[in-house]
Amino acid sequence: MNFEFDLWGWYTGTSEEPGPRTTTEAPANTSTSETEGELRANWTGAAWVDVPYEAPPAPPEPEADLRIWWMDVGPFYDRFGPDALAIAASDHGACKAVQTLTGVRKYIDLKDLRVAAMIDMLIATGQPTAQPWAPGSGPMTPAKKAAILEMPTTEYERHIKGLEG
Repeated sequence: MNFEFDLWGWYTGTSEEPGPRTTTEAPANTSTSETEGELRANWTGAAWVDVPYEAPPAPPEPEADLRIWWMDVGPFYDRFGPDALAIAASDHGACKAVQTLTGVRKYIDLKDLRVAAMIDMLIATGQPTAQPWAPGSGPMTPAKKAAILEMPTTEYERHIKGLEG
């Protein structure tokens, strides 16, 4: 007879076959109760000892795939709505800088602090100027910034397609 234990050494039962977490030494206590503080057999690697049961730590949450926040440049500008037209038509230095610094990228990382700083530059300078031919345009606001940067990407917008998220 083989006596099994889990990754934390707690007795879990018996097995006909030996395995990587079994021993032929029988524990005196065969409880498999998961009540915190109740005595339960724990394999030390050399012997069974009765100790108060402590639940194993919860497995860590899987790390989120941060690539979910990478989006293609075109869909990034789509999030600006009518402000995208006003930025594209502007001769203001802040608008030109945003166009240049985002236009040369393969993708936009919405969590990149430099992207947030570019939008903050538009807010600080009151850009883009509202244009009558682009109703609803100008100037950038913290609420518009949040709508652009804080909404998770859709499959259409994503630089890498097929990510879970």
